[in-house]
Amino acid sequence: IPAFVAQCMNPLYDRGINNFMKNWENVKKLHIEISSQCNAVCPMCTRYPTASYFEHPHIQKDWMWTVDTVKQRLPKEDLIGITSYLINGTFGDFIMNSEAIEIIQYLNECSPDASLYINTNGSARNASWWKELAKIPNVVVNFAIDGLEDTHSLYRRNTSWSKIIDNAKTFINSGGHAEWTMIIFEHNKHQVDACFNLSTTIGFKSFTSRNSDRINTDVLDKNGLSKYGIKSADPTITSYRSYHQLQWKETILKKGQFYAKQTYQTGALPSIDSCSSISESSVYIGSNWSVMPCCFLGNITMGRQTDHRWANFLDALTNAGFSLTDFDATSTKT
Repeated sequence: IPAFVAQCMNPLYDRGINNFMKNWENVKKLHIEISSQCNAVCPMCTRYPTASYFEHPHIQKDWMWTVDTVKQRLPKEDLIGITSYLINGTFGDFIMNSEAIEIIQYLNECSPDASLYINTNGSARNASWWKELAKIPNVVVNFAIDGLEDTHSLYRRNTSWSKIIDNAKTFINSGGHAEWTMIIFEHNKHQVDACFNLSTTIGFKSFTSRNSDRINTDVLDKNGLSKYGIKSADPTITSYRSYHQLQWKETILKKGQFYAKQTYQTGALPSIDSCSSISESSVYIGSNWSVMPCCFLGNITMGRQTDHRWANFLDALTNAGFSLTDFDATSTKT
């Protein structure tokens, strides 16, 4: 990982992290996370590292973009060349940002031909909000709906299936382009056809399903007790992460330092030629305004000590001549 990270960093540095205007015109795609907050409690999300209701200790509630800050750090003249935006969170959901509509409108005004692809659980906001979002050109909303009403919330905890469906209908009936993505688990694999048929009836433009590729896990309640298990429908995923009440309490006391033992990963490194962020001329900007080549590296910077790759990552930065502050965004010029 250190060598691979260094390879990723150097092309990004050449595109101008310390002097971003140097080659800013080479950046064509922006992956942005405008909120660190999320209304869902998905047990396999990095936001909930023990599959409980305990949130990641490094997430800050003030990691929330405002339209004024966006205008200052991403001025209109510097967004003309952007061809696509991906609004997708590693920790948060864009619907939790109170200025989400204004931010999307601003991006569309600056890059009128660019696509605006939004991933969301869709379980928030009222009908007028979704009608307003549907009016913005080039917006595509991908709703994460993992089954029918009786199974969806087993993974997408704290969300309402009926509210998501109502919001999607409102968005679609107001002229919005909506897509449905379903993660397949053991508990919902029998509903794929029914979900596809429902998506067609409602008016979704596409339906995509895929097996969960994350480790199988126990799901804990607010007291840290195991309630049920979540398993992928993919039979090749055999690993299972199990927690019990004592371990959960210890994790709370340690403030998430359950990956305290830092190990250095070994083995073959991927080729830099396979890095999609470089080939697509893309950069990732997190909800904390850190700039990274991709969300994979951005996720590590936000996970920090709780991520088992943190030691590798810091060494890679140091060996490449960087510190984390080099990647704090203030504007496209600095």
